[in-house]
Amino acid sequence: MPKYQLQNKEEGQALATLLPHGALLLSVVLLGLSFVAIRAIMADQQAAASLGFLRYGLATLILLPLLWRRRIVMPPLKIVLTVILLGILQFGLFHLFVNTALKDIPASRGAVIFALIPIMTVLIAAISGRDSLNSIKLFAAILSIIGVALAIGEKAFTADTASSSWLGETLFFMAVCCGATYNAFSSRLMQNRSVLLLTIIGMSAGTMVIFPVAYSEGIGEVMAGYDTRDWLWILYLAGPAAAFSLFLFNWGLQQLSPSQAAIYVPIAPIMAAAFGALILDEHLSHLFLVGLACAVAGPIIVNWRRK
Repeated sequence: MPKYQLQNKEEGQALATLLPHGALLLSVVLLGLSFVAIRAIMADQQAAASLGFLRYGLATLILLPLLWRRRIVMPPLKIVLTVILLGILQFGLFHLFVNTALKDIPASRGAVIFALIPIMTVLIAAISGRDSLNSIKLFAAILSIIGVALAIGEKAFTADTASSSWLGETLFFMAVCCGATYNAFSSRLMQNRSVLLLTIIGMSAGTMVIFPVAYSEGIGEVMAGYDTRDWLWILYLAGPAAAFSLFLFNWGLQQLSPSQAAIYVPIAPIMAAAFGALILDEHLSHLFLVGLACAVAGPIIVNWRRK
């Protein structure tokens, strides 16, 4: 093979290797900005389930036309049922647990608990035989937790006089378990299957679970109470931060192992803090850059490959 052809082949292989990591990084950055959007909307309307139903319902409608004239092979029924169950965990219960927990605990403390997703993903994937467990992965996951704690700052650990129970922390940890389970089991399910189709199935299942709670909140009245700014944020949550972001994340899960993908998740709350400072004029910790460096180091350590 001529030298220039060999060089082009190697460059193509390097690009194919980097693409999943770029997709995951972009996905968590978009997710980070979504936290700012949720805070902005929830300041006016406290209907968490209604917001979740609109977000994932609209995201499903955005993705559906992409199936038009695509040759889609429907997976076996067992796979479909598993995807539905995982979708209920990720797009239904996760959302309800997080938003209910944030009524009792500060968002910064929730962000630190959110950073447990990589280590929980590694443990669940290892126990279920879907990924290997080693000291490097555990070290990177712990480093990411430290990074989030440093970036969020002392706000995460100040005493909360409004609530003396552990309900908020427990609900947020339950949400982390839902997200980690989704990461651990989705990677293998998506191998050699349509990421788009499975994303739509899972998102639709989660949306249907949220609907009864949204209905009890009076979703019609909630929608009538949104102003133009709220609807612009909702369009962002449904499009870039849900349909596009979740497709990118699921595609990255398809290409990599659960631990390689989940280690990117702690970057999201750090990006939320950065966007909050830029858009909502929120305070940043003096150790923000150190925390960001630790969180970014996690994916580099887990995904490093020697030649």
